[in-house]
Amino acid sequence: MVTHDVGADLVHIAVPVAYVRHVAALLAELDRQGGDVRLPARPPARPAPPELAGKWSVADLRRFATGRSKSHDTVLKVLDLLAVRPGEWFSAEAICVEVGVSRHRFGGALAGMTRMLRAHPTFRELGPPMNRYVTGSLDDRAGTFYWMTSEQAGQWKLARAGEAVRPGGS
Repeated sequence: MVTHDVGADLVHIAVPVAYVRHVAALLAELDRQGGDVRLPARPPARPAPPELAGKWSVADLRRFATGRSKSHDTVLKVLDLLAVRPGEWFSAEAICVEVGVSRHRFGGALAGMTRMLRAHPTFRELGPPMNRYVTGSLDDRAGTFYWMTSEQAGQWKLARAGEAVRPGGS
């Protein structure tokens, strides 16, 4: 088997002990065949946000922020979190911890937001006021991640700053 330099690109994988000999034999066979090793294609580490990301006007965001349900409150907390840390990717699990909701409630809130966006003539064209990325099999980490760009975060902060105080002080 060919030995590799210490600085070479290596990947550590877990292999059941019973298969170690088979994996070693497979690697030896590949080395004997020679030729160039082709690395699998990898998606970009950080995909660009969708075309419409950041196209929400501050007025539309203010109107969006007027929802009063518990589910909508959860969405507003998520958007507030993402706006405070623009460019940072949050997993669904991390958002649940930061916002203090269960994974079930978070999923329900996003589903409710999606239904509301589809029912509204303007919002339907804009999509969610945040970015979402669902990882594929070639990504380093599994899961769904959410984030806002600096532009989106700035617009959201402006919308929230101009929001009238709700009855009851919330």
